[in-house]
Amino acid sequence: MHRSPSLLFKTIFFLVFIGMMISSAKAQTQKETATYEIVVLGLKIGNLTAQKLAGADSVRYTVDSRVKFWFFGDVDLQFLTRSHFRAGKIIKTFSESKTNRGNFDSKVNWNGTQYQVDAKSYKYANRTALKGPITWCSSKLFFQEPSGQELFLSEVYGVSAPIKKIKSGVYEIEVEGNTNQYHYQGGKLVKIVVESPIKDYQVRRVK
Repeated sequence: MHRSPSLLFKTIFFLVFIGMMISSAKAQTQKETATYEIVVLGLKIGNLTAQKLAGADSVRYTVDSRVKFWFFGDVDLQFLTRSHFRAGKIIKTFSESKTNRGNFDSKVNWNGTQYQVDAKSYKYANRTALKGPITWCSSKLFFQEPSGQELFLSEVYGVSAPIKKIKSGVYEIEVEGNTNQYHYQGGKLVKIVVESPIKDYQVRRVK
């Protein structure tokens, strides 16, 4: 049984249309990935992967890491952060840490006038609303160098802090008494020096 020319034409047109739609969707969504190692006193204790998924008017960042180290006993930590931007502004963040000593999570959500905060971390809790909107957070810093005059949102603590330029390619952010230092080369984040209430460490770019 032969198909009519009109039916064959419609079938070909439909397949071409679907192919164009798939190609268009891929073109509108851009994905970037960066990988790092986590180091304490020159010893590698874990890995970190940062991912950026950019659409037409929104950007989603994911940072996923796992470390194992000794701190008065073995510590096994899995840490995940998700941040969602729309029109360049943060609309939602979520962070979660799972350890063999307890689990914590923090949520920050934009309600149109301010950020609603429900943050819990190691020996820390915060539910104070935050003024906004804010356009920078830790996950964005993995993919874009700031100028040193931006306001930063901590996804873990649910507080804001200024980004300070120390010298060319080096920036500092102080949150809850801990100062993190971000190092860039050619616009790419190559190293973070992190102060932590548990143990200080460095995040070094692998590729």
